[in-house]
Amino acid sequence: LMKFKIFRFKRVNSTNDTAIRIIKNSNYDYGMIIAEKQNKGRGQYGKKWLSYKGNSFTSIYYKLDNINISIRKLTKINCLLVKKILSNYYKKKIYETSVY
Repeated sequence: LMKFKIFRFKRVNSTNDTAIRIIKNSNYDYGMIIAEKQNKGRGQYGKKWLSYKGNSFTSIYYKLDNINISIRKLTKINCLLVKKILSNYYKKKIYETSVY
C-alpha cells in the first residue's frame, strides 16, 4: 500500500533536510515537502540554492526498488516529469535551472 503525504511548512531551513528527517521518522515511503520559504536551500552536489520569495520550494521523495538506471539519468527524468506536470497548471514558460 502506497502512503503519500504532502507536508506544508511556512519556513524550513531546507526542504531536502526536512524530507530526510521525515523519511527517518515516519512510515511514509512517498511524500512531498512544500515550503513558502527556505533559509538554507541547497542544490545538487551541495551547491547553494538561491531561494527568492515567491518561488516554489519543494522536495519530492519516494522509495526505489530494483532501479536499473543511473542517478544522473533518474534526476533528468524527474526534472522533465515535474516540468510537464507544472506546465498543466502554469501557462507561462517554465525554465529548467538544474545542472545535470
